[in-house]
Amino acid sequence: MTGKILQPLGSRALSVLALGIGLVLNVSLLNAQSLPKKIITGISTLTGSSAILSVAQKAGLFERHGLHGQVVYFSNGTIAASALLSGDVKISLMSANSTLAAAIGGAEVVQIGGLTNKLDYGLMVLPSVTSLQELKGSSLGIAGFGGASDFAANYVIRKEGMIPGKDVTLLPVGGQQERLTALASGKLKAVLLQPPFTKRAEKMGFRKLVDFSSLDLEFQTLGYATTRSYLKADRETCLNFLKAVTEATYFFKSHKNESKTILAAFLKTEDQDALEETYNLNARYLIPELPYSSVKGLQNTLDLMAYRNPKAKDKDPREVIDDSLVKTMEESGFIAYLRKTYSIPAR
Repeated sequence: MTGKILQPLGSRALSVLALGIGLVLNVSLLNAQSLPKKIITGISTLTGSSAILSVAQKAGLFERHGLHGQVVYFSNGTIAASALLSGDVKISLMSANSTLAAAIGGAEVVQIGGLTNKLDYGLMVLPSVTSLQELKGSSLGIAGFGGASDFAANYVIRKEGMIPGKDVTLLPVGGQQERLTALASGKLKAVLLQPPFTKRAEKMGFRKLVDFSSLDLEFQTLGYATTRSYLKADRETCLNFLKAVTEATYFFKSHKNESKTILAAFLKTEDQDALEETYNLNARYLIPELPYSSVKGLQNTLDLMAYRNPKAKDKDPREVIDDSLVKTMEESGFIAYLRKTYSIPAR
């Protein structure tokens, strides 16, 4: 397994967190009496949305639900899926593209919860570019083929009546910093970025030509995936994991200052404008309170995948979803408890 283990926050940041956490967290007697179970979970991208795993880690929510959570970062969804299928990682937060591609290839992967079902990309272009048609004959920088940025680029290019690979070349550049560097150096006229890099690019003078978060487009950007064999063998751990990350969502939405501190460390930025944009977009619009998977979002992904893989045409997105653990959280009263415990501001 190759990946980057996320490092803990500094003592000052932790002291800030402790003030807010102490107001709402009461460790259950059961978890206090038992040793936490170690679980390694992977993430395929470092964004404001995927920071939920860091929130669960830094706010002590994995331990609260009987787990010792270790979060490992992989550079893309393909590597994250490989680590999941090898058993090195038990649960991975990755794009629907990666989950569906593995399932279409015959892997026993299953999505047990959804995190975001909207895209948060901004199509960032040189100041001189005022329309998508002006990108004809140029290259557009994405993270890599098969991921969410690939989907976003294909969607907006095809919507404009152009053909990806023919009218506009999609160029896999890598991480967000690499894409921003390619734009800043003039090597590319356009790249796809997510907060906080969108704000960073705007401060450098680049234009946001398309704001995907404002589009009426449902897409399962990120979801919690595991293997069916692991879900069957250790359903309790999967449930406790979902409880931890769901409580992290409520904490994130209701504790702005503490959550922004976590975001700053997770995204490695102290740009307050960028952090504010990232927090507000995710807390208020992108991340729902209940982690149900989006059937429509998965179907939209399959429709696009079918352009490259004919097998995607015959895939039913419901075959890759198991929302039974989310239903268990609702039926057991856990969600009602979270709503009572955490005060989430109205939009």
